[in-house]
Amino acid sequence: MSWQGYVDQSLIGTGKIDKAAIFSAAGDSVWAASPNFAVKPEEVQALIQGFANPAPLFEKGFHIGGAKNFCIKADDRSIYGKQGKEGVCCVKTKQAILVTHYPETVQPGEAAKTVEQLADYLIGVGY
Repeated sequence: MSWQGYVDQSLIGTGKIDKAAIFSAAGDSVWAASPNFAVKPEEVQALIQGFANPAPLFEKGFHIGGAKNFCIKADDRSIYGKQGKEGVCCVKTKQAILVTHYPETVQPGEAAKTVEQLADYLIGVGY
């Protein structure tokens, strides 16, 4: 499957995610993205730093697509944020970073499960 296929089918196609992008683990290239999701390079770099040191994310929050999110989980694999009833799930694999947004109609756990399962699959096939 192409990287765009993962965004379109494995993420957005589930109905649990409404916007998604896949970046290289270094954050220097976009491998695929939904057309309505503009994640800035500095936002991806903040995620990369957050995977290594999550404390600032909890203290100050973080931005995705220009929107500030309150950090509810951050470790060396996953960063979750909320903005009102909407939220984001960002998961790092060996070679990629999945950055996703879910709407207020989706439960956070459902969105997280969708993204984490794709990350597990990608890790299992070497990505």
